Amino acid sequence: MAVDKDLKSSKILFIHHTAMWYRKPFFRMLSKIYDVKYLFTNVEGYNKTYDTDLSQRIEGLEGVNYEVVKNYFGISFGAIKETMGEYDVFVGGSWDTPTDLIETLFYFIVVKLRRKPFILWREDWDWNVKSLKRSFVKFMAGFIGRNVDAILVPGSKHREFFTSLGVSSDNIFIMPNVSNIESNDKDFQNRENIRKELNLENKKVILYVGRLIDLKGVDYLIKAFYKLGKDCKDIVLLVVGEGPEKSKLESLAEELGVNNSVIFTGNIDNSLLGGYYLLSNVFVLPSITTYFADACPLVVNEAMYFAKPVITSDAVGTTFMIQNGKNGYVVPERDADSLCNAIYKIISDPDLEKKMGNESKNVIEEGFKYKNMVDGFTSALEHVMKRKK
Repeated sequence: MAVDKDLKSSKILFIHHTAMWYRKPFFRMLSKIYDVKYLFTNVEGYNKTYDTDLSQRIEGLEGVNYEVVKNYFGISFGAIKETMGEYDVFVGGSWDTPTDLIETLFYFIVVKLRRKPFILWREDWDWNVKSLKRSFVKFMAGFIGRNVDAILVPGSKHREFFTSLGVSSDNIFIMPNVSNIESNDKDFQNRENIRKELNLENKKVILYVGRLIDLKGVDYLIKAFYKLGKDCKDIVLLVVGEGPEKSKLESLAEELGVNNSVIFTGNIDNSLLGGYYLLSNVFVLPSITTYFADACPLVVNEAMYFAKPVITSDAVGTTFMIQNGKNGYVVPERDADSLCNAIYKIISDPDLEKKMGNESKNVIEEGFKYKNMVDGFTSALEHVMKRKK
């Protein structure tokens, strides 16, 4: 997308929690096009949650104008102060925690009083939780969403959420989430090494990658795998990741008598991840609705990048990437039977598996590259600058 000369000179204040590894290419690309200053306000919190090791100097953002800002009691007063400085467009906003919401309200008030355009970047969608907390979050999402100048969302499911709250569709722009995973020759060698190490010759491999927390619904996948074993032999379930639910999941596998064919790898080095995706026949993400939702998990993108069929539950925010019967299946959450049936359809039909995998790769190549993110951002920026005039 060609960028207007005046647009390139706009000063953008971009506030975000942290610079996760998969966001860095996007931040770098934007900084080459626009005059952007990034403020990262919760680096320490994300280091703890995702086992990252970011500090005041972030590897991979050399030459980018950014600052890691401390927060006190969950609020970044330094970032709030920056909203009183010089910029043309503000980008940011969050309500993941009560303190995030308080901070965002400060941004909102200051930016509005200064008559600056406000672009909100969110991944919310309408998961089926009926509680006072959820009702309040939806109320605030609607209030802020209707009064900002544009909203960036990763997909159609998220756009529908905001339009249901009264936000004009004209003000909502899709900026897809993108993974920075890249395939290389080492991945194929790693695939063969893993196959030998785990004794997976002539096995059909079902793969899960992610944290082992209740939200991910891995227990339903293990139950589906148990049911699958009644009709399929030589199958293996690889569970890649760590988390507080791991011991419970291991106990469940043992209780069902599938512990010899359910392999818990623990955390692996990111450099090996491509080998695991290549090794698999199908990728499964069986997330469930809890107090929260699986907003936009990038493991779906990654599996599709490696040309794999994908099965998810309908409690996953990226279901818009999956077309039933074309590149995978979307099944009802908490439904081990449906999971089992969907997996069986794919692993019992090599031609279908290959066809779905190729379609997954096509979806990624056409709409989920960093260029697509930048184009979505540029569309929102053009929109708010026109309104400003």
